[in-house]
Amino acid sequence: MAATPLALKLTGISKTFRGVSALEDVTLEVAAGGVHGILGENGAGKTTLMNIIAGLLRPDSGRVEVMGDPVPLGSVRAGRAQGIGMVHQHFKLVENQSVLDNLVLAVGKSLFSRSPRRLLRDINYWCRELNWPLDLDVPVGSLAVGRQQRVEIIKALCGGGKILILDEPTAALTPAEVDELALAVAGLTRAGMTVLFISHKLLEAVRICRTISILRRGKLVYSGTTADLSVDQIAEKMVGAKVDVPRLTQLAGHTETPPMLELVDVEYRAKKRGPPVLKQINMTVRPYEILGIAGVDGNGQSALAALISGAVNPTAGRIVHRSGGHGNVPIRLGYIPEDRHKEALVLPLPIVSNLLLRSYRQRPFARWRFCRFGAWRKHSADLVRQYDIRCRRLEDAVATLSGGNQQKIVLARELSQQPELILAVNPTRGLDVGATAFVLRQLLEARERGAAIILIHGDLDELLSISDRVAVIHRGTLTITAWPDTTPAQIGRLMLGGM
Repeated sequence: MAATPLALKLTGISKTFRGVSALEDVTLEVAAGGVHGILGENGAGKTTLMNIIAGLLRPDSGRVEVMGDPVPLGSVRAGRAQGIGMVHQHFKLVENQSVLDNLVLAVGKSLFSRSPRRLLRDINYWCRELNWPLDLDVPVGSLAVGRQQRVEIIKALCGGGKILILDEPTAALTPAEVDELALAVAGLTRAGMTVLFISHKLLEAVRICRTISILRRGKLVYSGTTADLSVDQIAEKMVGAKVDVPRLTQLAGHTETPPMLELVDVEYRAKKRGPPVLKQINMTVRPYEILGIAGVDGNGQSALAALISGAVNPTAGRIVHRSGGHGNVPIRLGYIPEDRHKEALVLPLPIVSNLLLRSYRQRPFARWRFCRFGAWRKHSADLVRQYDIRCRRLEDAVATLSGGNQQKIVLARELSQQPELILAVNPTRGLDVGATAFVLRQLLEARERGAAIILIHGDLDELLSISDRVAVIHRGTLTITAWPDTTPAQIGRLMLGGM
């Protein structure tokens, strides 16, 4: 029986940034026509390796071959000519332009560009192949995240055609959208494509990928068949140690504690005469408890978070704080927003500045309106050590860190203030198994200190693992469930609108 030809061969790939090794002598082979997973912690080198394959980065040393032919390094055009397409974790789309305009922009205009008729033919071919109907005239910004990802994948397929790189494709998708993506990936392999699937979600990787490669701190530590390892063994190879997933332990004697926060008949309308985004919301959260709010993205979670954080005011109803609050905002609120890039971090600023965004005017970090930079550095160094933030220098820009380390900076800043109320929205999205366990553990420790925590999360398994009580939001309506005296399946049905 003839051996399966190689779609991709990497030999001795190494890359350093400012003296720090991101990849060290990575050599691996990927067979044609399958799904190959690339796994590893945040900062393990996965995205750097994919950017080298796609031609976005030039390695310090090494060789890349596609179907036996060497690919010129550091050239996106050469990569596309060899049939390599990449879909990035953070989409590269112009949101106020139509779907078709984004696809045309991706192909580019030159003497050798394909004709509009041929481009439309290619778009329609891939839409049929994947069973993805796309309205080419609507603005990309009006599409849900799952539909935007479809545009990115079609864009990559029209530019390439042999190898498709998917960088964290399920990070922002609902469970139903993940199922649709899995079917699409299977369809691509039947059409002869080879898919490189980068993911932090091990259960999805095991389900979708036939073979995997695992990176740890820039080195390849495993490459082989997925079925040869259990999920726990994969996690251990990624982290280099056994990963203990934190679980809730019941705290006695706090069920009758007065609520830290109460929403009474709250309604919110984004526009004065528009339909209500949130309808008759009634909920309480007490000290020493985590209230989990489950729901499919787009059902009012963002509006609810904005109300609780004080970013907007309710159209009707009341928001009541137990003590220490004024107006809509408690004095000690810790907020971990969904989008850390847009809402939590100033990416060009150094690590030390981001860690002090909330408290740089307070003592001991300032006196008589003058900053005390020595106190800044000491406090920041303590937080970096306590939260295991992996960085070279405190003066480095936050943009240079991996997603997991960026999230740890947000956690360190918000939780170090010992907040009375914590609002966390999808706090583990895009994080690896080790970083996810760390985040959940920090929330549980804050709960044990007496904080009241509202956890709005799209990952039902994680939410149920650490929540004392669970509510479900669907189309702007909040339903309090009987959790833990109910099943995950029943909660899942409520998320989809069932009774």
